[in-house]
Amino acid sequence: MRVVVVGGGFAGLSAAARIAKLRHDVVLLERSDVLGGRLRRHQVGDGAWHLTPPTLTLPATVRDLFRKSGRPLERVLELETVPGRRHVFVDKSVLDLPMGHRADQVDAMTGWLGTDPWSPWLDTLAEPWDVLRRNALDVLPGPTSLGRTELKALGGRTPLTKVAQQLSRDRRVRSLVVDGVRLDGDDPRWTPASEALWHYVERAFGRWRPAQGWSSLADALTTRLEERSVDVRLGVTALEVQHGAEGAQVVTDHDTVEADVVVWCAGNLPGPPPPLLPRIPASRLLVRLGSDPGLPLDVMTHGDPPLHLWSEDGLHWTITHQNAEDPLVSLVRVGIDLRPLVEERHDLSPAELVRLGHWGWQWMGRGTRLDRPSRISDRLYVAGAGAHPGTRIEEIATATAAIAEELGAAER
Repeated sequence: MRVVVVGGGFAGLSAAARIAKLRHDVVLLERSDVLGGRLRRHQVGDGAWHLTPPTLTLPATVRDLFRKSGRPLERVLELETVPGRRHVFVDKSVLDLPMGHRADQVDAMTGWLGTDPWSPWLDTLAEPWDVLRRNALDVLPGPTSLGRTELKALGGRTPLTKVAQQLSRDRRVRSLVVDGVRLDGDDPRWTPASEALWHYVERAFGRWRPAQGWSSLADALTTRLEERSVDVRLGVTALEVQHGAEGAQVVTDHDTVEADVVVWCAGNLPGPPPPLLPRIPASRLLVRLGSDPGLPLDVMTHGDPPLHLWSEDGLHWTITHQNAEDPLVSLVRVGIDLRPLVEERHDLSPAELVRLGHWGWQWMGRGTRLDRPSRISDRLYVAGAGAHPGTRIEEIATATAAIAEELGAAER
């Protein structure tokens, strides 16, 4: 079977690698001159920055990708654990929250707050996580994939704001639950309770990054496509998919590419859009510092509004914000002053970020989960930031795994 994959970001790379290993003929179309998408840094001025945090949880999803497409991950690149995330609050109190070990989080929360409402709450999320994984992540969902029992286990119609209110009367603890969602471009009042499961996942599985840097994952997958003899065509923009009696055609700005099946992983989804609103990403401030500020590489400040800043090398920092004022000034209020160290800065507005790609769909209640596209027809699948189940690397990895599983091995 001939499969055409549209888009050369992580979704397209992982889909092409998996499907090619199943002995299908795979063509990958990518509009730019390099593969990797957001696995690569965004280059501007004299530097380059990651526009999304260069870490992931659920490392098993990436290990499975490499195992199901060729040599195992351990023979290609090394994953290392990330210590955790620093949380800084308006009262300038600091919580260094480790990931991957319950006992470490208990110690951190107790040392910061004097008590630990966090860990017992996360303990209750193990079963809902299993429900979500089995019914919405590991499979391509359908209208009946989440029945009444499963939806109840995932929190029903309870919004994330209510989850936070029930957790603690302390505003700082509540902000741990909702501020990341706000910076993603969602309203916690419309975000389902099940989004809190990712706090459990981080505690259970930790956060990880390639030891050689985030871009090394793109390099490894590019090499994997070469090993699997994928026909990679760079500088080709796919415009639409046309369906015929016995197959499909991908119309590009160069020519028409024949296909039995199309896996669309680009941001410009084919056909009519789903009944959803696209996320408007938070602004990004990109700064290059003259020296390492001595901060952890992942920091979230919980003011109004919150900020999230991260770096891969301690010098190039990305600051996600929804501020009307300069975020560097906002950081000073919580005791972080980067201003004397700044040697270069660039501001990216939400409009500029939207032009760079898809940032997912806004949560409009629990129904959004099944409204995200995945299988449009027997010949057209979609994966990536604009598709089910979401924008996280690990979510995209489960989606492409489910698509490959459904296509199955080529007939001999």
